[in-house]
Amino acid sequence: MSSMLPAPPKSFGMLGDVLISALGSVLGEPNPLNLAKKRSVCVILVDGLGSHNLKASGAHAGFLNSRASLPASCFFPATTATSIVSFATGKPPWETKFIGYQVYERSTDTKRNLLTGWASQEEARLYQPLETVSEMAIDKGIEFHTVAPTAYQDSGFTEATMRGSAFHGTKSLEERFDKAKNLLADPKPKVIYLYVPELDQLAHAKGWQSQDWLSKLEDLDAEVSSLDKSLTKNSAVVLTADHGVVDVPHANHVYIDQYIDKETLLNVGGDTRALYLYLKDPTSKESLLQELESSVGDSCYVLTPKNLVDAGYWPDEMNLDSVPDILILAKKEVALYHRDFAKKKSLEMIGHHGSITQQEMSIPLIKMGY
Repeated sequence: MSSMLPAPPKSFGMLGDVLISALGSVLGEPNPLNLAKKRSVCVILVDGLGSHNLKASGAHAGFLNSRASLPASCFFPATTATSIVSFATGKPPWETKFIGYQVYERSTDTKRNLLTGWASQEEARLYQPLETVSEMAIDKGIEFHTVAPTAYQDSGFTEATMRGSAFHGTKSLEERFDKAKNLLADPKPKVIYLYVPELDQLAHAKGWQSQDWLSKLEDLDAEVSSLDKSLTKNSAVVLTADHGVVDVPHANHVYIDQYIDKETLLNVGGDTRALYLYLKDPTSKESLLQELESSVGDSCYVLTPKNLVDAGYWPDEMNLDSVPDILILAKKEVALYHRDFAKKKSLEMIGHHGSITQQEMSIPLIKMGY
């Protein structure tokens, strides 16, 4: 089955190089993206703004589309939890353990939402003990600032990703960019992480082709353009994203519960375009793979972890106990659900992501001031 899989993009996982390269730039040290020395760098991560989404909305993002974007890619799966932890640590998901949006751990019989499911900051810190780029910066005497909506200030996910960072909670996109301008104007060397969640939120609720999404993209484009104009020779900006988005009409939902009884499953994780199946009886795997292949094989890749390893998306040593037995990845415009495990709200979403299509994995990487 893995022979059907496209090879990972040559820039696979390049998102993991971005923040650590920004720190290298401020330190004047060699870095994966070869960014030149700058006193201060602001890295903007726009949740859900894939290269395809940006280019296809050209008229609404004239400034961003006028800037050359390096071909870049997230890791698999194309989802926020996986991407931002790799961005924040410079490490791939098989080292961070963030191998999906939702995973099931057999050893503890725990289903974890790795983005929002943290009971406390301490729990998130224990789960993600790797050194973050924010900690590396502070260790070397470089200020590290996070500029994001106030709601994320004390979240477990922020603790897992931006430990020790000075957090600037903001209400609006405009406020975030004003704060970034002020921080860049200050003479102390620093790295600034500016997070933009609005496009992803609007894509899930209304689709990335909706008027609301396009109008928010226009706002973002204007803010980035204004930030670019404010740069001095000592400062720079890098803009990227964590994944792209695919709009799926509700008529294109695929309900896996029609083919796999919940009694055969321990749990279901992953995303709506990268479903992770955990089996009660692993010996049933072969028959279930055949059943799924004949039922959904036209619109989806039906895979084992080994297929992903063979194709180059995961390494051989994927020995985490949260690795699923079977993965179903969307290749056409479909969204995948097992309704016995899916939350009702997720059935209403229009924008989706998680799979290995170019639209989901290809992300912009735009440098300003370099």
